Amino acid sequence: MGTGADRPTVRSLGTVGRAFFGRFQRLRDVQRHAIPPILSGDDVLVSAATATGKTEAILAPLLFRTRGRTPADVARIRMLLIAPTRALVNDLARRLETPIDRLGLTWGLQTSDRRDKNSHPFLLITTPESFDSMLVRDVRRHGARVADHLLAGVAAVYVDEAHLFDGTARGDHLCWLLARLRRLRRLDVGIPADPITLQTCAGSATVSHPEDLARRLLGPGAVSIRVAGTRRIDVFGDSPSPAWTTLGASATATVVRDQIHIVPTRSFARAAERRLWQAMSGPDDTYRSRKVLVFVPSRRICDTLSAHLAETLPKRRDLRVLAHHGSLSRTRREGAERTFGEARDAVLVATTTMEVGVDIGDVDLVAIVGAPPGTRSLLQRIGRAGRRLGHTRVLPLPRTAIERSALASMLTSARDGKLEPEGYARRWSVFVQQTASFVAQAKPVGRRRSDLLALAQDVWPEQRPVTANAIVNDLLDGDFLVERHGRLALGEPWANLFDTGERGMHANLDAAYVGTPVVDASTGEIVAHVAEAVDDQPLALAGQRWHARVADGEILLRPTVDEPAQDGVRYAVRRGPIGREYALHVQRGFGLSEADAPLLDLPCGPVWMHFGGSAYQALLCNLMPAVYPAAGLSGFAIRGKPDDSILAELADQTDALQSAVEEHFEALEPTLSPGPYQRRLPEQCRRKVVADLFDLSTFRRWLFSRRVWQLADTDQRYAHLQTMLHEI
Repeated sequence: MGTGADRPTVRSLGTVGRAFFGRFQRLRDVQRHAIPPILSGDDVLVSAATATGKTEAILAPLLFRTRGRTPADVARIRMLLIAPTRALVNDLARRLETPIDRLGLTWGLQTSDRRDKNSHPFLLITTPESFDSMLVRDVRRHGARVADHLLAGVAAVYVDEAHLFDGTARGDHLCWLLARLRRLRRLDVGIPADPITLQTCAGSATVSHPEDLARRLLGPGAVSIRVAGTRRIDVFGDSPSPAWTTLGASATATVVRDQIHIVPTRSFARAAERRLWQAMSGPDDTYRSRKVLVFVPSRRICDTLSAHLAETLPKRRDLRVLAHHGSLSRTRREGAERTFGEARDAVLVATTTMEVGVDIGDVDLVAIVGAPPGTRSLLQRIGRAGRRLGHTRVLPLPRTAIERSALASMLTSARDGKLEPEGYARRWSVFVQQTASFVAQAKPVGRRRSDLLALAQDVWPEQRPVTANAIVNDLLDGDFLVERHGRLALGEPWANLFDTGERGMHANLDAAYVGTPVVDASTGEIVAHVAEAVDDQPLALAGQRWHARVADGEILLRPTVDEPAQDGVRYAVRRGPIGREYALHVQRGFGLSEADAPLLDLPCGPVWMHFGGSAYQALLCNLMPAVYPAAGLSGFAIRGKPDDSILAELADQTDALQSAVEEHFEALEPTLSPGPYQRRLPEQCRRKVVADLFDLSTFRRWLFSRRVWQLADTDQRYAHLQTMLHEI
């Protein structure tokens, strides 16, 4: 479809169309599909690949509708744009500044780094946590009467990168916040009802069931628009020699696995640098990469690898090496984003902070250290590259046989557009946090219990609000809430936290660890915060080598080139559970079918490769006394020798399994990510949440399908599994 056919759609947007799409007025497929229903007022989720124009497809019609319904003489926040990370908030501001300014509208940011809400911009870009804080704190009163609220005039909300919220406590949090915003506009005492219906839209990378995500996040009447699209994937492999190979349609996970080179953990930085330079430097401009994004699994690896690359790569070519992770200061993070975006030759080493669609210019190559948790995450990462070339170049840098197998399977799934179905269950721990936030919003008069229960019914309808009522009673018993004259107020523990401005009270994710400030002694700049103090030693941090010295509660840094840093600083981290999706990819990468659960006879005894993930393993070890965890193989294997009859018998005992899941709920909780407020729930509710997240019916099907068999040492797959066992 050409420019002429697009003109009527662009014209329907008036000056907004010209501001966003310019004089050429040529639309992309996703824009052709999304603009008409959003202009009609529908709540819409748009699902499409990275860099397909989703943001413009949604924002242009939303701005057109919202601007047309705004009195010219009223300075109010009329539209919220909600993004999952501060980096993306900053990036969206940079991308939208020009078209918003052309329209004569104002915009601002509201995060822990930036506070523009009080200037009442037309468009406010924020995060869920700051959205929560604004709902609580920005109420204007005359005495005890509510007179107005900062967000009472919001007519439209756009949620960016919505797939990152799905199936998490943070995603449920956002559902509650949107329900509270709708309620604020129509019900809160003292605020005139806004006759305009709140319109909510979202953009998402590809998900397996976008219609379900649309209904959960945006409401029961929301619709989804899915625009298919894939890019060619080129992988830098070792067969027959280090070279780029297009990921063909017939290449299986095991074929791809055998082409991927394992970078040993011993002397990893040096080995990874050599591998990276091989991939970056080609015989001609066709394969030469100038801008490279390297994803790493931890902040510590980010520090050490970026420091090593900063020393070695500039000796090969004139380029910049930068680092980006969540513990670095705002100045360092934003400086890295800006420098990399503007540079012609640069390498950026980053954690998941750069996984979402921050605009960092044309990236030629994405390197992946380790393996992401699943195909969706892989697609998000590799989608950062290839916008100029039209195809994606991927350099796998797995450190173990497990990571190599997982990554090979994910690459084939990404090529085929195959995504595992997303599971969903209600995380009632979010209701605990939202109860505190909703009640705090109504200080000093408090909330009627009926209002809180009605909100719960809006978000998660029950035949009767039994669960919500039980949680409220438990919070009253624990003095987190008090009830006076028929109204709920915060008890002393929670009241103190809100009074001190505790940011954790507005979040449903593990609180960021602040720790000891690390300061550049020459400039006074705070570079990062770390969990463990280091003194009088060299270290790597933020892509540089330093000498560290502790003084007055701070770690002072001085740049050094003479002292080789053996390691990076330590951050507060916890190893996450092995998800079912990740375990399944490892299984496929080893050449096994989903039903295969082989036994290996080893000198230390039998090892059963179940590939079920951490949650399934935790229950199996509690149900079968003859098996126990295998050190280093958590989520993949256990020691012991179950047989098909035992597994079939377990799978057939539905009631017994249900009881077992509830009985062992405390062992299962850490493997299921129920949310930070899970332990504030009544015990029976905790058991129910764990059972729902565990999904017993899926577990039973998995048990029935297990094919336990002895893997002969003559089988080629035995050698690959042996490699994995030797690594641990």
